Amino acid sequence: MVVLSAIGAFFARIWKWIKETAWIQPLLIVGIVFGVIFSINPIVTAITNLQNDLKSSETFYHGYQKSLVNGADSDADRLTNAIYDNSDGDLDQEIIKEYGSKFFLVYVSESCTSCKETRGGFETLRDNWEKYITAENRADGFRLYTIFTDEVTSETDTKETAFVKYMNRHESFFEQAAGVAMESEYFVNNKISESDITVVADCDPDQFLTPTILLVDFTDKAASGSYGVNEMLFGVSGDTDANKAEVLADCWQHEGDFKAK
Repeated sequence: MVVLSAIGAFFARIWKWIKETAWIQPLLIVGIVFGVIFSINPIVTAITNLQNDLKSSETFYHGYQKSLVNGADSDADRLTNAIYDNSDGDLDQEIIKEYGSKFFLVYVSESCTSCKETRGGFETLRDNWEKYITAENRADGFRLYTIFTDEVTSETDTKETAFVKYMNRHESFFEQAAGVAMESEYFVNNKISESDITVVADCDPDQFLTPTILLVDFTDKAASGSYGVNEMLFGVSGDTDANKAEVLADCWQHEGDFKAK
């Protein structure tokens, strides 16, 4: 306690000297001003880098986008209808030819930090396909489709966005996908929560998470022999892009946390 008191007294004397010594005060003010000035550039650089990362992420996802333009006749609606209509097992080979027998469907939004973090996993998996995916599970190769939940189209009005109207048109699709997720091993293994799945089931656009990742599988290796949406994730865990790619590869192959223990 004596030592602490001595230290406190020392700093108190310094502060008293600063207050009583007039010439030191302008120097302190100048020092603070220069400190603020010199700190601005690193802050601006950090913000710029973050904006560039987000923009790069948007560019990546836009490369795989299925747009909501044209409402019920949009590319996004055509894809969603194709998944739902073929989930009964009566596969339309023309649909399979167009979209592939297995693919990721990811709902993203601009300026979505989690989407940015997930992008690296998708890129790593895509660029190292044969490293992560076994020969018997490669299907038609890496396939990814994205739908932007904040896309602005001519459908967007003051009451409802294009995505809200899209969700309203596809309530059965989201209910079915949520039902699959509730029965999935990924849920059983406590990797996704019931509350997040419920948001999907309720078609609640205000609470809808991005990224929401669906694995659509029409191959004979589909989990539990069920066609259509087979897996659901909300973001991808992992400290590195390689870790995230491993999780996505497990999802694709129904292995790891996506497989019964």
